[in-house]
Amino acid sequence: MSLLLELAMNRHLFLTLAVLVLLLAALLRIYNLNAQGLWGDEGWSVEFSDPENPAEVSRRLVDDLHPPFYFILLSGWRQVAGDSVIVMRLIAVYAALISIALMVHLGRQLFSLSAGLLGALILALADKHIVLSQEVRHYTLAFMLMALSSAVFLRWLKQPSRTNTLLYAVTILLALYTHYYTMIILLVQITYAAVNLRPWQRFGHLVSIVCLSTLGFAPWSLVAIHQLDIRPEGILHSMDLSYETAEFLAIDYLGRPVSLIGGLLLLGILRVAAQKRDTAGQKIVLPRGTYGVLWVVLPVALTIAVYPWVTVLTDRNLALLLLPIALMAGYGAALFAPPARIILALILLANGVTSLDSYFDHPPWREMAQYVAANHPHGEPVIMDVLGGDKALRYHLEHSLPEGTTIYNLNQLRLDHGAYFLGVLDATLQEHDGFWMAHWVNPNQEWDAADPLSRHGYTRTATHFEYHQGNPIAWYHYDRVPPDSQSLGRYDDTIVLYRAKFPGELTASILDVSLLWGTSRSLETSYSVSVFLLDQQGRLQAQHDGPPQGGLAPTNTWRADAVYFDHHHIPISGINNGEYQLAVKIYNSANGQVLAVTSGNGQTPEEYLIVGTVLIQSNRR
Repeated sequence: MSLLLELAMNRHLFLTLAVLVLLLAALLRIYNLNAQGLWGDEGWSVEFSDPENPAEVSRRLVDDLHPPFYFILLSGWRQVAGDSVIVMRLIAVYAALISIALMVHLGRQLFSLSAGLLGALILALADKHIVLSQEVRHYTLAFMLMALSSAVFLRWLKQPSRTNTLLYAVTILLALYTHYYTMIILLVQITYAAVNLRPWQRFGHLVSIVCLSTLGFAPWSLVAIHQLDIRPEGILHSMDLSYETAEFLAIDYLGRPVSLIGGLLLLGILRVAAQKRDTAGQKIVLPRGTYGVLWVVLPVALTIAVYPWVTVLTDRNLALLLLPIALMAGYGAALFAPPARIILALILLANGVTSLDSYFDHPPWREMAQYVAANHPHGEPVIMDVLGGDKALRYHLEHSLPEGTTIYNLNQLRLDHGAYFLGVLDATLQEHDGFWMAHWVNPNQEWDAADPLSRHGYTRTATHFEYHQGNPIAWYHYDRVPPDSQSLGRYDDTIVLYRAKFPGELTASILDVSLLWGTSRSLETSYSVSVFLLDQQGRLQAQHDGPPQGGLAPTNTWRADAVYFDHHHIPISGINNGEYQLAVKIYNSANGQVLAVTSGNGQTPEEYLIVGTVLIQSNRR
C-alpha cells in the first residue's frame, strides 16, 4: 500500500513539473511574439494562405518548394481568428508546445519519466526552437507531427491495433503534406523496425502501412517532382558542407557552452550503445533508445549523402534535430542520481533563460510600412523594389496605409513581363505625379528603375533610410514638379509651394497634408511651416507647426532649384462637422516674422495661403 502511495505521489510530482515546463515554454514563446514584423519567408506564407479557396492555396504553391497542408491550415485559421501578426504566429506556438508535451511522452516510452521531463525542459529552453516558434512558418508544425508520428509508431510496435494503425497512417500523411523533410522520420522508423520487429510479417505490415499512407500523397507527388525539377540545384540559400557550418549549427542547436547539451547528448548515445542487445535466434533486438540515436544520426547522414546532388543543408531543415537532441540529452541527464539530476536541471534552467544562442533579426519591413503610412500623400500609390522582402512589406503596407491604396511590386513586374518590364513601368509612371518607392539598396548593382524615373521627369524629393544588419533600405519620394506658372504660391518671392495633397472629405481624427516645396536661392534661416484649418468665419480651429519633414529637411539646408517633400498631421478631434479652409503659412520661429505669400494668380500678398477646403464628417475613427 505504501509503495502504491509513493508511486501516486511521484506521478503527481511529475505531472506538476511537466505543467511548469509547459508554462515556461509558453512564456518564452509568447513573450515578444510581436516584437518583430514579418520577414520575407513569413510574407510568402501570408500570400500563399490568403485566398479563401483551399484549391487556390494549393495552386499557388505549385512553383514553390513546399506542400500545402500548413498553408491551408493557416488560411482557415486567418478566416476564423484574423490575420494580425500575433494571431498568425500562434499556430507555430501551439505546435511547439504540443511538441514539448510529446517530448515527455516519448522520453517515458523510450527511457523513463525523468528522461522525458528533462528532454522537455531542454527543448523548452532551446533558443532555435523558440525562434521557429515565433514565425508564420511551418517548421514547428512539422516537428510536432514528427514527434506525434514517433509516439504513435512506438505505441503501434507494442500494440498494432486498428486504432493505432489508423493514427500512424494519418500522422505520416499529415507530416508529408506539411514538409518534405519529414520523410526522414519514416526512414528512422523503418530502419528501427527492420532490426527490431519479429516476426518478419509484422515488418511487412509496417511497410504496407507506410506504402498505403504515401499513396495518399500521390495526388501531390507530381507537384513535388515539378518543384524539384524547376530547382534541380536544391535550395539556393543552402549552407556549405564545411567545418564552419558544423560549428555554427552546433551552437545554433546545442547553445553555449556546446559541451553542456552536447555532453549530455553524447552520454545518452553512449549509454544506449553500451546496453546489452537481446537475441532471438539469429536476430538482434536493439534497445528501445536506439530509436532516438537513429533520429539524431540518420538526418545528418542523409543530408551529407545527398549534398552533391541536392543542396538541402539549411539551419531550418535540419532543425528537426532539436527534438532528438533534447530527447537523448534528457536521457543523458536522467542517468545522474537524483541529487545531481536536480542540480543539473537547475543549471540547464539558469543557462537557458540567461543566454541567447540563436536569434533571427528580421528586416524592418513593419517599420518601413509605418514610416510611409505616417508620411503618405493622399491618393498616391506606393512602389516596392525589395527583392526577397516584397511579400512581407506588402502585408505591413496593406495594414498601415489607407484602404484602396495601390501598391506596385517591381519584382513581380519583372517576373511577369521579363524583357518588357521597363515598358510596363513606363506606363505605370505616366499615371502618377508622385509616389513613395521602397528600394533595397545594392551599391554593386545598377538600378534599372533609375532611367525610367528620370525619363518621366521625376525628381527625388525625400529620402528615409532603415537599416538591416548594416545594409540600407531606402524610402524615396519622387515627384513630377509642375512648372512655376502652375505653383500654388510664392513666399517672400523665394520659397515656392508647388503642390498640396489632402483628402477633400475626412472621417478620420487626423488630417494628413503633403506639401511640395522649392526655392529659387539658398536660405540662411530655418523656417517653420504652419498648416491649419479655418472655419467659415476665419477662426483658427486646428493646426500643425514644424520644420519641413519634421526637421529632416530644414530650410537653411535647401539648395536653389531643388524640390522638397513635406508632410504634416493636423489633429482634428473636437472639431465640429462642416467645411473648413486649409491654409499654409511660413514663419521664423525665432522672432515670429511671417513670410508674405503671393498666390499663383498674383493676388495681393497675405500672411497665409488658402490651398483648398476640407469637409469634416461625423464618423471619425
